[in-house]
Amino acid sequence: MAEYEQRGPEIRSAGADLVALSVDAAARSEAVRRQLGLSFPILCDTRREVVRAWDLYNPKEQGGIAVPAVFVVGPGLRVLHRSIDSTRRRVSTEGVLGFLRGGGAEGAPERVPVRPGLGHFARAVANALRRGLRTPEG
Repeated sequence: MAEYEQRGPEIRSAGADLVALSVDAAARSEAVRRQLGLSFPILCDTRREVVRAWDLYNPKEQGGIAVPAVFVVGPGLRVLHRSIDSTRRRVSTEGVLGFLRGGGAEGAPERVPVRPGLGHFARAVANALRRGLRTPEG
């Protein structure tokens, strides 16, 4: 999400805007938004209705979360592109920008390998220590 924030002005100049979706409660989502310095909203789907309806639900992780995904929604709320991603391969921000700039004519942006560095690992450990681990819903 931080990379999308950094590229936000370019995304907006290509005629798009940014919104995130989380299964977390509003207070936690807002804390994440502030921590990452995001200027775009994080919508909350605590009952997991949207992530289930859009086939984004991963019940096996942290009590049921959404898988990483990117949607480009056009006029009339028509989905112009969707990328259901994984923690290993995701559509790049650059790919989404190319898609937006080309009006979708250049084809779908491809997924690229995610190569987390030491900073990603440290952040994951810090988050686990700070927030704890979630258990599956009963």
